[in-house]
Amino acid sequence: FADFVGFTKLVEIMEPGDLIETLNTFFKGFDKLSKKHGVTKIKTIGDCYMCVSGIPTQQKDHAFEICSLAKDMLQFVDGINIQHSVLDKPEWNLRIGIHSGPLIAGFSSEFFDVWGDTVNIAARLESSGEKGKIHISEKTSNYLGEKGIVTPRGEINLKNKGSWKTFFLEKFIRKHYIFSSKRSVIRKLCLRSHIKYHP
Repeated sequence: FADFVGFTKLVEIMEPGDLIETLNTFFKGFDKLSKKHGVTKIKTIGDCYMCVSGIPTQQKDHAFEICSLAKDMLQFVDGINIQHSVLDKPEWNLRIGIHSGPLIAGFSSEFFDVWGDTVNIAARLESSGEKGKIHISEKTSNYLGEKGIVTPRGEINLKNKGSWKTFFLEKFIRKHYIFSSKRSVIRKLCLRSHIKYHP
């Protein structure tokens, strides 16, 4: 789950047309990023963006992919905010909550949707998170393993769920992603120089 902190205040100070246009810009950007990471968008509810990884395709690295998406979403929002600062427009701040676990998925009223405790916990993590941060459960952190660097938040109380150990995701460590990035740069340089590149 992802939503914008202080959205009610933005509704009060922005013109309706500008508000809707800006929100659509963010959501369209999130849609493109979701496709990039193989993540399934479920729906938008007001200023909330809901998506899921691992279904219907059951990729093993589902936690990494949705967390990678979350990082890209924050960077995308930062980019839009840079434009807003130049145009003297309000800043938008995103917060994200991620949990991993079993859920029920299917079609309701012709739309794909998900239900279950995992969904509810992810929503609680989002609502109890902080702006500009990715709030993840211990289970998601365990799935990431050494790929992610996290900061313990300690025990927090999730509404109707009791006390949970949670973390803020800071960044990733994944060597072959670095190598892939280097190959991509080399390939582009070779193309510009009309040199054949064989990785």
